[in-house]
Amino acid sequence: MTAPLKLSAIVATYNRREVLLSRSLPTLFNQDLPADEYEIVVVVDGSTDGTAEALRELRPACTLRIIEQPNRGLSKARNAAIGIARGELVIFVDDDIICNPEVFRCHVEAHQGQGPLVAHGAIFAAPGAPASILAHADQAWYRNYNRRLESQGGAVWPDGTYLISNSSMPRSTLLACGGLDENLLAKDDFDLGLRLWKMGVRFRYLRDALAYEFTVKSSRSFLFKEGEAFGRSEVMLCRKHPDYRTRSHLAALSETVWWRRLLRRVILQSPVSPVHLLTLPVAVCDKLCRYPAFQKAGLRLLELGRRFSELRAALKETGSWKAFQSEFCARLPVLLYHHIGPSRPGAVRGLTVSPQRFERHMRWLARRGYTGICPADWQRWRREGKGLAKKPLLLTFDDGYADLAEYAFPVLRRHGFSAGVYLVTAQMGGASDWDGVRGAAAQPLLTAEQVRYWATQGIEFDAHGRTHADLTKLSAQELAEEVVGSRDDLAALVGSPVVSFAYPYGFYNQAVVDCVRRAFDLAFIANDNNEGLNHLLTDPHLLLRTMVQTNDSWLDLESRALWGHNPLLNLRARLRLRSRLKHAASAVLGGRKRRT
Repeated sequence: MTAPLKLSAIVATYNRREVLLSRSLPTLFNQDLPADEYEIVVVVDGSTDGTAEALRELRPACTLRIIEQPNRGLSKARNAAIGIARGELVIFVDDDIICNPEVFRCHVEAHQGQGPLVAHGAIFAAPGAPASILAHADQAWYRNYNRRLESQGGAVWPDGTYLISNSSMPRSTLLACGGLDENLLAKDDFDLGLRLWKMGVRFRYLRDALAYEFTVKSSRSFLFKEGEAFGRSEVMLCRKHPDYRTRSHLAALSETVWWRRLLRRVILQSPVSPVHLLTLPVAVCDKLCRYPAFQKAGLRLLELGRRFSELRAALKETGSWKAFQSEFCARLPVLLYHHIGPSRPGAVRGLTVSPQRFERHMRWLARRGYTGICPADWQRWRREGKGLAKKPLLLTFDDGYADLAEYAFPVLRRHGFSAGVYLVTAQMGGASDWDGVRGAAAQPLLTAEQVRYWATQGIEFDAHGRTHADLTKLSAQELAEEVVGSRDDLAALVGSPVVSFAYPYGFYNQAVVDCVRRAFDLAFIANDNNEGLNHLLTDPHLLLRTMVQTNDSWLDLESRALWGHNPLLNLRARLRLRSRLKHAASAVLGGRKRRT
């Protein structure tokens, strides 16, 4: 019986006969691992350049197996090879990769005595490759890639950057995870790495297993074909791995200012791709890339063109601009109210909004097309990228004053709005003793019965601590009791998980945020210096709110909903200051005139 091979090297190729036979394969035949311990499986994926015929004429010392199939794509080619591989380990090598003689041995040794492991070596740009802007781009990219792996000791997930070429793993592990995803047009290696990491497979960086890419791709292929594949695959990855959404470069599109978003929309929706306009300048830079100025310009043009190509492909994959915006670029204003009801003696100044004004606020928001959501809706969108209203707005109410049940909740229900109410769980049914810290009278709070009822009417109740303490002044044990205790109190009361937390007084530090992060999916701050709109990249435990003031008009409210803050307040403050300065100047000048 033939002893099992230690290693199967898988090479998928398409119309790269020359570089495969003259550059890549000779280095695989020349490994210092004994020839009877490894095999090379080459999948000819529909090549029309005579690759298969040339391969059949080779007589290497190691076993060479050839699979021919119609052009079905890289993932399907690799999976076909995995299916027939006889080695205990599988190593992937691209058809333009040149390996040092010790690469296979380094990989085999790395797996000895280990459990399931992904071993991945360094990749550099090969010297002697044809000069081009793309070759320079690859050189810079690989330099940064290797530097990052070296500093981290390997790929660090879920933020890892991972290349499948020059990577090895047990064949049994590959089969257990289902191999490569054949639906992905690109980034199938990243998807595989992410799935293996989620399975608990360890990653190990092999700094001595050196390989080199001999760049033969054209800039045009890089801009169009690869750009299209990467853009569509990025959307597919986000849908397949919702936890990856916040790490995708698509999420960054919601951060930019309004005029950049408008410009991007025009460019991405234009009938003709702007990438076509860059092909000629890139070609000129290719010819003159030996000059630093043209090299620098070419790299920028290449990066810009690839970016446009990917984004247009991502837009196509989602179906429309609106669908793309809805899936990746939603922006959420969060309005903060406290007490809704008649002004009571001793109430904290500025925290009460009259029932009449609150009714006008909700009527205005409904007419403007806003939909009141709850914190769980935002968290669901962050995870899944769907289910969010066209114009979402999150209304939040801190402290859980009893008047909400009479003056706020019925109005919300009438307009079809949901909301998030943050309760001080140990004080429910009692009074807001913490208001005394601000020199105000304590106000009655919602009872447990009221909370249970309104929780069935579309109002989401979340945690605001157990006693409304300043969390930054507590010991670790006291902090946990306040944060986790409020979550457990509320979960037991409403009979469902508690999604979010609001920091009492808006005070927090790193220890407080870390504690809250372990207990809740979301958390909200309340700080005049930190207002704005929330998006996919906003830290889910430092979500922004803007506090509605007692006398806010419809214009103030619209400003808060549009921008997440009210710039009119600053304008008014400036106008008041200017008016005071004018009065002061008039008094001074008037006094002088009288004296003269």
